[in-house]
Amino acid sequence: MKIQTLKVGYLQTNSYIVTCDTQKEAAVIDPGGDYEKIRAYLERNGKTAEAVLLTHGHFDHILAAKKLQDDGAKVYINTLDKDFLANPKSISFGFRTQPFSADVLFNDGDIITVGTLQFKVLHTPGHTKGSSCFIIGDTIFTGDTMFYQDYGRTDFPGGSQADMENSLRKLLNLHGDYNILPGHMRESTLEHERKYNPIVL
Repeated sequence: MKIQTLKVGYLQTNSYIVTCDTQKEAAVIDPGGDYEKIRAYLERNGKTAEAVLLTHGHFDHILAAKKLQDDGAKVYINTLDKDFLANPKSISFGFRTQPFSADVLFNDGDIITVGTLQFKVLHTPGHTKGSSCFIIGDTIFTGDTMFYQDYGRTDFPGGSQADMENSLRKLLNLHGDYNILPGHMRESTLEHERKYNPIVL
C-alpha cells in the first residue's frame, strides 16, 4: 500500500491518495480542491480514482469531489453529513461549490472496499455530526477530528465539544499504535497523541 499526501485548496487540506502496486484502483481521501493536481498524480502513476472517501462534508474537504465523481469515482460520506453535499453553501466561506449527491452513505463500522484495499469506518462526531475516520492497516485518516497535538473546531453548525471529547477518547482507546494522517497540519502517531493531545492534559 502506498499513501501520497497532496496539499490542496485554499486551506491546504491534506488530501490522500491510497494505492496498491497490484491494482489500478485508487482511493482519494478528502479532495478539498486542486482537481488538476490530483488528476495529474493519478495519471502519472497509471491509477484511476475508484472511490472518494470524505471524512466530513466541509467545503475544504470536498471541492474536487464532484469532478472526480464525474470521472467515474464513487463518492462516500457518512449518512449524517450527506446534506453538506446537497447544500455546500452552508459552510463555504464564500467559495462557490456545485451541489451533488454521494453514491454511497456509510455508518460506523462499515467496511469500504476499493480493489484490494479495505477501509474500516470509525464514526467520530464532534467537528460535524457525521465526521468519520478511516482505518486501514496501521494508519488512521482522521480528517478534522484529531490533529497533531490538537483536535478540530467544534463551534460550527453540527459541532459538539462533548461529542469531540468522546470521539478523541474512542481513538485514544484503540489497541496498539497507529499512524495518524489528519486533514490539516503534520502527521502524528496515536501513541504520541496519548501523551500530548490536549484532551488528555
